[in-house]
Amino acid sequence: MSLSIAINGRFRHRRITGVERYAHEVSKRLQTRKRFVSPQKPLGQFSGHLWEQFILPHLVFKDEILWSPANTSAWGVTRQAITLHDASVFDHPEWFRPAYAAWTRLSWKILAKRAKAIITDAAFSRNRLKLHLGIPAEKLHVIHLGVGNPFLPQSRRSIEAVQEKYGLRKPYFLFVGTMEPRKNLQALLQAWEFADLNEYELFVAGTESAGHVFNATNHGHLIRHAESQYAASTAPLPDRQRVTYVTDQDLPALYSGAAALVFPSLYEGFGLPILEAMACGAPVIVSDIPVFREIFEGAVLFVNPRKPNEIAETMQRIIEDKRLAATMREQGLKTTKERTWDKTAANTLAVLERMA
Repeated sequence: MSLSIAINGRFRHRRITGVERYAHEVSKRLQTRKRFVSPQKPLGQFSGHLWEQFILPHLVFKDEILWSPANTSAWGVTRQAITLHDASVFDHPEWFRPAYAAWTRLSWKILAKRAKAIITDAAFSRNRLKLHLGIPAEKLHVIHLGVGNPFLPQSRRSIEAVQEKYGLRKPYFLFVGTMEPRKNLQALLQAWEFADLNEYELFVAGTESAGHVFNATNHGHLIRHAESQYAASTAPLPDRQRVTYVTDQDLPALYSGAAALVFPSLYEGFGLPILEAMACGAPVIVSDIPVFREIFEGAVLFVNPRKPNEIAETMQRIIEDKRLAATMREQGLKTTKERTWDKTAANTLAVLERMA
């Protein structure tokens, strides 16, 4: 009899960011008996936790393994695996609202003891989770994320249509992500001031809200800084509406048309936009942090995320050195051919099968 999986589907009601994309892509590729166990409507942070703790356990059949792909799960289920994407609530609790950080740390410590397996995105996160959760290494499984359709190089027609939609009149550098503190958007805005890129624009594709789990003080400072940068800079900064949420359908063309994706995060579990941009043929500039060295070495350009002048210089290099830009595009496309969601799903299923 094949393995039977109950998938914690709470993520299905949320807007797609990296965690949700992972959950959707892997879930639909698991080649076994499976079903989603989901709340009937979108739930808030508090009500969502109540649903997971008091309702979800009663919806999982005895012959099923529960898999929760999005960082949260039920304490009352022992025959389960959970994906924890990074250890940021332990390593940088100051980035989160205190109540959220405290609850998440407590919940993860309970889940780490109850669950049969914990999946995470990189060896860096595995090591951090092992340290903070105090669990044996054999309980933690590293499975890299993947990429695939529709993240492919797009036609010139598609690129021009999306540029017209968002009012992009010049070549542009691209940032994709939320305005949470770890994304380090402030350093990118400072770099933009330093850079001599008068013929280019900076497009910030994401959301103006950092979300309800992140520290409001940090987020408020970032928004005020962004607004002052836009108002005071003499460089051709995009107007305020450039900081906007981009639809999922538009992302491949935006990646494909960019001079480069700039991703100066201070901390990540993986960095899915990097892989997506590479798959669309864009050069990528990223922070020189351990997780990115582990995953993207040889396919991206590294910068010190705390040195805006270094970010600016690397952006200028991409423009001035056409051979370098072409090499980065080629290396990115080569790397992403080996990083597929099919492989991520197969490795995830292998972990779940060992629990049967």
